[in-house]
Amino acid sequence: MNAADLLLVALLVAVAASALAVRDLRAGAILFVFFGLLLAVVWVRLAAPDVALAEAAIGAGVTGALLIDAAAQLHPRASTGRVPLRPAVLLSGALCLLLAIALAAALIALPTNPGEASALAVQRVAESEVAHPVTAVLLAFRAYDTLLEIGVLLVAVVAAQALPPIGTAPAARDPVLARVVGLTVPLAVLVGVYLLWAGATRTGGAFQAGAVLAGAALLARFSGLAFTLPPARLRLLLAAGLLVFIGVGIAAGLAAGAVLAYPPGFAGGLILAIETALTVSIALSLVALFGLGARR
Repeated sequence: MNAADLLLVALLVAVAASALAVRDLRAGAILFVFFGLLLAVVWVRLAAPDVALAEAAIGAGVTGALLIDAAAQLHPRASTGRVPLRPAVLLSGALCLLLAIALAAALIALPTNPGEASALAVQRVAESEVAHPVTAVLLAFRAYDTLLEIGVLLVAVVAAQALPPIGTAPAARDPVLARVVGLTVPLAVLVGVYLLWAGATRTGGAFQAGAVLAGAALLARFSGLAFTLPPARLRLLLAAGLLVFIGVGIAAGLAAGAVLAYPPGFAGGLILAIETALTVSIALSLVALFGLGARR
């Protein structure tokens, strides 16, 4: 660890503390975005570009935008002032502190040598017919985890869509912003498709591609461009990733002898099909969390 890394760690802690201590909710949300970007740099320094890209796109970008949007919808007086120290607040803070201590203890207790799991994954990555070990782990060796993550995301979208709509006026069309978006959105779509295709051999994949495509759609929304889908088609596309994942897992599993296993010679194509469907569902799910699309 050099001086630059020490400065990065100190800045990360300072920004995190500021985001928790600031009174203005919008300022706290902006500091959260800054914290996420710094954390992405930390992951790059730790030689984990996949995690860094996911943090920048989803952790800082999408989640930060959700927090800023939520802060903007709150009553102006709710965005300032101290939070009263009620028992529920104290209990939540105590539980968060205990969780942080438990995570720190688990991290310290980890062995210096990661063991045989990493070496075994690298040795058997060829069986997944994808060259990138992260994609192999997410969609072949531990596909159940990814399947459940998509299910949780879909449940979150269903819960968000069940809420009553917020009566906000549509964004005014700004000609300068519209021109910028006209240049940026096609580039973002191209980057999203590249990340999807590159996931088999290098950093990328469905989550990163879906986040970039969702960002493109949100840019279009903020510039005043219309973005609507018929309710039936929206629901089908939202569930497409999970349905394709389950369908491929069962159908391929019948041929391979185990659920979520892939027959030899078909693994690469099936994983690409799953990731394509997941990209569409993830992008629409993130967009739907902002209130785009039809509500029942």
